[in-house]
Amino acid sequence: MRIPRAARPPRWAFGPLWALVTLGAYLPLAVAGAPAVLEIDPAWLIWVAAAMTLAFWLLRSYPVAAWYVTAALALVLPNMFTVLDDDPWRWPPLLGFTLIAAYANISARAPRRVAVGAWLTAPGLFWAYANPDARAGWIILLVAVPIVADVGRTLRRTRTALGRERELTEAEKARTAVLEERARIARDLHDVVAHHMSMVVVQAETAPYRLAGLSPEATADFTAISSTAREALNEVRGLLGVLRSDDISADLRPQPGCDDLPDLIAGAVRAGADVEFTRAGEPRKPRPGVDVGAYRIVQESLANAARHAPGAPVRVTLTYASNSLEITVVNGKSAEQAALNSAGHGLVGMTERATVVGGELRAAPTPDGGFSVRARLPLEPSDT
Repeated sequence: MRIPRAARPPRWAFGPLWALVTLGAYLPLAVAGAPAVLEIDPAWLIWVAAAMTLAFWLLRSYPVAAWYVTAALALVLPNMFTVLDDDPWRWPPLLGFTLIAAYANISARAPRRVAVGAWLTAPGLFWAYANPDARAGWIILLVAVPIVADVGRTLRRTRTALGRERELTEAEKARTAVLEERARIARDLHDVVAHHMSMVVVQAETAPYRLAGLSPEATADFTAISSTAREALNEVRGLLGVLRSDDISADLRPQPGCDDLPDLIAGAVRAGADVEFTRAGEPRKPRPGVDVGAYRIVQESLANAARHAPGAPVRVTLTYASNSLEITVVNGKSAEQAALNSAGHGLVGMTERATVVGGELRAAPTPDGGFSVRARLPLEPSDT
């Protein structure tokens, strides 16, 4: 279950906000701070402040241009205007701040081949114009900033790549779960079809002995039916051999259905689960695919409840409607409830079970912290 993120302003809103900060805060401070370091004529002051403001505004969207504009100002201003003798720092305070910010910005956001120009020129600028007593510290900082920025860039790229790989892995797991469930459905349907085809063979072959007075033509027709049914049965068995893995042995037991649900529930209760089973409506025998599918959906739902909400009460309801079989499995919240961060691949299999017979399945958390699975399976096949 994902925790919703706090609402954030749209991306387009940051541009006007940044311009407001630049013009409303930076420009007045630049006008006030530049004369404290440089002897600037009032006619030039607004232009110098405007150039510094432009360099600061470029930081957000143009890291390379921001660095070179700021570096040019840091190089030109001390040579264009007289530096006051009582100040060892030869740049206006905001220009020094912008220069450091632009250096960190280009180191973090620009490609290495582009940022290398800043890495080479910045130490020279700070060595020439910074406070002589602090030169060594500035050089250490200027060396550390690219290293930290490069490590951060590598971590971001690694995290992004891992996120993509995780998404691909989850997608592949979901695809594998679907294919495995489809193969399992095919094996179940094979057993159902094989049973009915075997009955056709037996009835066709025994017809001449059970029915007196059959004509030779009728006997030949029953023989042809038996032969065709045997060939179809052999084809189905051959197809199953492709679907069945080498480590999966053939299960000779009859396929389970709705009549076997009480035994399934009893087994879960013996294992310590708190399960309540209810039937509603007039019970009738569903068609084979629906019969097996209903059993598998209840079986997987009980397994999911035991896995993600151990000890929680589970209610299983089987409702026979006029033209459908409705299955509801609801579990409560467990004191030891495990985190269910995704729908899980078991739900993928149950959805396949419902879809293959023309039904539908919905699964969602309940308001009280539990989980519900609701399936509707048509008792009669669709005409379409």
